[in-house]
Amino acid sequence: MRGPVKPRRIIPAGTRAIFFDAGGTLFRPYPSVGYYYSKVAACHGCKVGAREIEAAFRRVWYEHDGIGDLKRYCDEKVEKIFWKKIVSKIFKDLKGIRSFDLFFDELHALFGEPSVWKLFPEVKAVLRALKKKGFILGLVSNWDSRLLKLCAGLELDPFLDFKVISAVFGAAKPSPKIFEEALRIAGVRAGEALHVGDSLGDDIRGAHEAGIKAVWVDRSRRHGTLPKDHRDFVTAVRDLRELIRG
Repeated sequence: MRGPVKPRRIIPAGTRAIFFDAGGTLFRPYPSVGYYYSKVAACHGCKVGAREIEAAFRRVWYEHDGIGDLKRYCDEKVEKIFWKKIVSKIFKDLKGIRSFDLFFDELHALFGEPSVWKLFPEVKAVLRALKKKGFILGLVSNWDSRLLKLCAGLELDPFLDFKVISAVFGAAKPSPKIFEEALRIAGVRAGEALHVGDSLGDDIRGAHEAGIKAVWVDRSRRHGTLPKDHRDFVTAVRDLRELIRG
């Protein structure tokens, strides 16, 4: 008679430091990017649905290769120029906005506010448990400098030993440089670190190229659509609670 199945161990033996991606891994815009874009646009004279804007945002984001210009060191002025370029492309075929500059300034400021973002339900409990186990915890994210304010407002700072942010550091995932900086700050070797993120390209491939084991956070249940060879290679979890089981 078979005994109970033991939960699989996600964190490899010998791991001393765990790095986390930010958006899509620890928190997300709530209820959505499209919701806030359409809400602010309406206040400035443009009536457009949240779903339409969400789809446009994803298309423009893909065309810009995601974080785009923020893959190098940026000051706040360069960051804002980058986002203005993104938003202008999203709204280029939409009519009604009375003053694009005023609209954009309000939108840009809004997404720097923690109230727009929401932690995934398990995040604090998991980070607390990992911290209690003695792991060094770091944030490795493709983001602009507003992430510092977001982490403070979302009460993540007490759990994080450090943050490496692309626009502040000067390199972005999947470049090994940003992971190497995290290893340097944590004071560990690549084989002693684990990276957790929701992007197969930026997080999983990036960590792999830096010699770091990685865990894919598959919240939207995409694992079943991966080719078989990928399934054998990628360690996937449905949420962060699997990190502390077993």
